[in-house]
Amino acid sequence: MSSIAGFFHPDQIFTADNEKAAADINKMSAALSRRGPDSSHVHSFSRGRLVHGALSCGHIHPDIPTEPQPAAKRLGNSNYILLYDGFISNLPELRGALNAARVLTDGLTQEELLLCAFIRFGPDFVKKLSGGFAIAICDEQKNLLYLFRDQLGLRPLFYTTVGGMLVFASEPKGLFAHSDVTAEMDTEGLNELLSMGPAHTPGSTVYRGIFEVKPGHYLCFGSRVQTTSRYHQFETADHKDSYEDTVCHVRELLDHSIQTCSAADEPYVSLLSGGLDSSVVSAKLAKQSPDRPILTCSFDFTGSARYFQANSFQPSLDAPYVEKMQNALGSSHTTLTCGNAELFDYLAQSVDAHDGPAMADVDSSLVYFCGQIARRHRIIFTGECADELFCGYPWYHRPEMYSAETFPWTRDISFRSQLLNDDFISKLHMEEYIASRYQEACSEAGLSGSLSDPLLHRKTFYLTVRYFMQTLVDRTDRAAAYSGIDARVPFADLALAEYLYNVPYEMKTKNGEVKHLLRTYADGLVPDEIRLRKKSPFPKTYDPGYEAFLVSALQKVLADDSSPLLAFVDGKKLSAFCQNPKDLGKPWFGQLMAGPQLMAYYLQINDWMLRYQVKLV
Repeated sequence: MSSIAGFFHPDQIFTADNEKAAADINKMSAALSRRGPDSSHVHSFSRGRLVHGALSCGHIHPDIPTEPQPAAKRLGNSNYILLYDGFISNLPELRGALNAARVLTDGLTQEELLLCAFIRFGPDFVKKLSGGFAIAICDEQKNLLYLFRDQLGLRPLFYTTVGGMLVFASEPKGLFAHSDVTAEMDTEGLNELLSMGPAHTPGSTVYRGIFEVKPGHYLCFGSRVQTTSRYHQFETADHKDSYEDTVCHVRELLDHSIQTCSAADEPYVSLLSGGLDSSVVSAKLAKQSPDRPILTCSFDFTGSARYFQANSFQPSLDAPYVEKMQNALGSSHTTLTCGNAELFDYLAQSVDAHDGPAMADVDSSLVYFCGQIARRHRIIFTGECADELFCGYPWYHRPEMYSAETFPWTRDISFRSQLLNDDFISKLHMEEYIASRYQEACSEAGLSGSLSDPLLHRKTFYLTVRYFMQTLVDRTDRAAAYSGIDARVPFADLALAEYLYNVPYEMKTKNGEVKHLLRTYADGLVPDEIRLRKKSPFPKTYDPGYEAFLVSALQKVLADDSSPLLAFVDGKKLSAFCQNPKDLGKPWFGQLMAGPQLMAYYLQINDWMLRYQVKLV
């Protein structure tokens, strides 16, 4: 993991002694220092400034050398500058493609391989890459700057334009460190915040005029040139493999992904929840290093055994299953515990990590736990993204969610709107906004209108990967980056996602078994009690003491007439809700965000608008 940032003006000269340019790039670097804490390098050139912050925690291709970034190279009469965040999982294959194109690659660094590929194949070189990456390349001769983002959006990349200048950064906080960029929010941003949030529309943000490079897209910026090109999309094709061949191929793809992610000779810890996904990753990592015990870590909340309430979304506590899996692995295990005070206090730090409201305490707990892990480890492995690809979520299986002509994790927005003031709701047009975003997503996938069952499944898969998985990928990336650690997610593998996109639903759920293909993969790898355990998502607290923190804080917000939150919510309704937050009932987003999380989300909105000085436009 690293940070990248910079600014580029194709029609302006930045002299070497330009004090404003120097101050801006240094502030951008400092703002992103948690993401790249080990070293920082600035490259100055006539059209702008670029900076790279590095996290030194082991490359997945240790046999291919690296060099400090930004990497500036001169080839013939042309100068090129490259910087990137993330990892390229198929660098050996890229080197082979260059050799086949008669490009000598002996002794080249990773950075030089990427630049050579860009020069030889043009911007479409990105089609040859797999992994999680955000790349910036400046072609000085053509006076163009390119921004590339990986196909699944595993690494973030944001940009804005100001007075003909492109400003970009790994996180919005890097943009706001530039003296010409301010935090503003308009009606679209409010809808992203209150109608879509904590998910978001790919390419959009809650900030006016600030965008993210969409997954599978690249941006080209120059003098009177700003184009965005899509270089990847999921292709619909008939699945011709037999069931046996499908099981075999899934095994090969997942084995390869886990092996590639763990190739670096660097200590790591595997997050272990006692569920299927994290247990599979932990068990495979343990098999790869039989001579030393694997390090595992689990999360829990103070008083969880006392206050836990089983429900259809979270049927069981993790702790007993963690112990069983730990014993099966023989791992060196640590259990980290979060109390009510930490969970509440870290709501503000979660806003800092995400540059805005996120998944409330579901996020603040992860930010807290990553901070604890960072005291001893620089790399974590997670089981995230298995439910998206192997159909673990309820909307893959419940007919009323599966066939809903909207985003299935947010079918009923009455929960979102019931505490907002009526005048504000009438101006926001929340249902229309969600419907338009849903139709855009279906159109982008080429899956609009009345769909047969196979296409309906692909639509659900596409929406889940592009929207819901993106939310969780961002969550993990930002929480890890905030503490300067690298999160590796083996299930978030492009080849695996592309293959499973076309595998029929009936094969993924053979004999009516949810996540059948992954449970088959796990047969003999993890104990059956773990392998057959019903899905239980990331843990949250049920301690009423945490709710008491939220209620007290919200009452203070409501008592302050200057609170930004009061521009949106109905104070009387929210005050009444605080007396019994469980009145909300079922989750209003995903599986975990119910009454307490709605209160925490509102607190994050208020805190964010104050500290980021967000101006409503």
